[in-house]
Amino acid sequence: MKKFFTIFIVLVAIFLFRSEIKDAGDKLSNYIQINILNKYENNQGDEENNLDNMENNYSDSGIEDENNGNNSNVSNGSYINYENYKNIRLGQSVKDIKSKLGEPNKIEKSEYGFDWYVYNSDYSKFCMVGILQNKVVALFSNTMDSCESNIKLGTTESQVLKNYKPLEYRLKGNVRYIINEDYYSVIKTKTCYITAFYDSFDDNKVVGIQIISKKVEENMDGIYSTDSSIYGDFENINRYLINSERFNKNLNTLSYDENATLCARSHSKDMRDNDYFAHNNLKNQTPFDRMSSYNINYMAAAENIAGGQTSGIFAHYALMNSKGHRVNILGDYKYIGVGVVFGGSLSMYLTQNFYK
Repeated sequence: MKKFFTIFIVLVAIFLFRSEIKDAGDKLSNYIQINILNKYENNQGDEENNLDNMENNYSDSGIEDENNGNNSNVSNGSYINYENYKNIRLGQSVKDIKSKLGEPNKIEKSEYGFDWYVYNSDYSKFCMVGILQNKVVALFSNTMDSCESNIKLGTTESQVLKNYKPLEYRLKGNVRYIINEDYYSVIKTKTCYITAFYDSFDDNKVVGIQIISKKVEENMDGIYSTDSSIYGDFENINRYLINSERFNKNLNTLSYDENATLCARSHSKDMRDNDYFAHNNLKNQTPFDRMSSYNINYMAAAENIAGGQTSGIFAHYALMNSKGHRVNILGDYKYIGVGVVFGGSLSMYLTQNFYK
């Protein structure tokens, strides 16, 4: 798969910088970075870019609480017993889950069609439980282990590969979707499919575990959603994961911004509709031009774009395993907007806009 990173444009003193060295972005760490990620098959390529764009006019108008995006509000104050996540089993009833874990803070749709019950009032114990027909069919956490998986957080990739043989492809009907990324492994067991996500910047340790029931995975037609009604759900999950990363690295969480979300979504749609993949659009508008057109006044801003991932979860870990994108996700910002659309040559497009 190819990963393309756009050019960093330095507005104070314009220059062009390219490097084939993965860590070349270190030399530009004093600038606000814009990065790009694309997923194609067969080989990988890196381009890193940097932009320093400081404005004197700053406004926080239109800012909402992090959890007030376009999602389903469920519970904001009920007691949640996070420790019980570790003992949740596939097939348990939703009634049992609510009695042991508590009411979810949010409910978001997945690409599989089930509902993710999101528990994020405490990001140090972030977790999600997939519910379909009142039964548990999926689990995800980047903070706690699950009794459904012998793979544990903190395990190294080499240990996973020593004990398990990952799938080489996902079979959907007569179509094989080749798995050739190095930031995750998919393990098939008798009852489920376990995806272990790695952190290449932390000794390739397992930093997230997704568990999907065998029936749900094998009944899914294809690997991409085409349901435009769940754009917001993908965006929200991606944003929750960003804030979980930041919280657990002792950074401030980012507040949801409606204008940044609309700006990001517009760019994702434009890339899909006009079949290109870049920060500058076909009118040569930069991310900063677009942010200004959405009345976003910033002192510092950055953009990540990704394409070809199957969910907001996979997009998150793809970006976190790319140095420049990771810098943006963990950067000194206050607000975020995530925009997702489905379709086009990459099947899914995701844009992240950060600013302060």
